[in-house]
Amino acid sequence: MKARDLLAEIKENIKGYDIAPFEKRVRDEKTDQTSRLRANFHIQNYKEIMALNIDDDSNIEIDDKLVNDIKDELGRFFEGCSPESEGIFKKFITYTCIYLSLIAKRPLHPIGIDMHNGKTVFAKEKDGETAYYCDIKEEQSKIAKDYYTCQYCVCKPS
Repeated sequence: MKARDLLAEIKENIKGYDIAPFEKRVRDEKTDQTSRLRANFHIQNYKEIMALNIDDDSNIEIDDKLVNDIKDELGRFFEGCSPESEGIFKKFITYTCIYLSLIAKRPLHPIGIDMHNGKTVFAKEKDGETAYYCDIKEEQSKIAKDYYTCQYCVCKPS
């Protein structure tokens, strides 16, 4: 599948998503920093996806099997961790993750988010290139038994 076709599929599947609750969460002074960071991340990703057009030079081939593997893995994730997350939210997260992994090539979590005990996702610039790192990626690969969405994230273990 071409990147342009995948982007069209992503847009089609998230186009009706209501980001107003995220915007409200960002404005709410009672919202904790982690929730605000996640909400901003979702808003940014939604707006970026909906505004993006892929030109011929960027219209790379993306493996259909990889796209389906990500969908399957996230399906297992939602079954195992978040059974209450149904419908459009599940679809929004799934397609946003596909976008971040395969088109944008950015982390599946916001830069600077506290993942656990001060462990985070961060970026390092070197020679004009950005490399992303996650403090828990290696740890997750050792303990994840039923699902492991980190395998699709561009972050390197720190």
